[in-house]
Amino acid sequence: MTSSNRLLREKIAAEAEQAEATPDAELNYRRRQPRQSSVYGLRLPDERIEQLRQLAKARGIEPSALVRQWVIEHLDDSEQALGGPERRAAEWERDLRSTTDHLRQLLDERPWTKAG
Repeated sequence: MTSSNRLLREKIAAEAEQAEATPDAELNYRRRQPRQSSVYGLRLPDERIEQLRQLAKARGIEPSALVRQWVIEHLDDSEQALGGPERRAAEWERDLRSTTDHLRQLLDERPWTKAG
């Protein structure tokens, strides 16, 4: 076990002891707002699914995140072609969404806490 993992386990154990010792303490946390999105099924040929997995792995993201990026990019591009918002504003928003999705993924997976 690495020293960072040992330190993390010690911190978790200390927090658990504190929580057990003070079961009536008020918790200072907020729940994340639910995302305003929907799930949409997508059927692709098997060889394309494998290609998607390989591309996503090479980029260090989940295949679903990569597909979501592509769909949003194409929707934004289509909107611009129809006279939507200015290109730079749409690109900024797309980049922000992509970065936010990636940061959420990192927070959910916390790869820096996994043993190496």
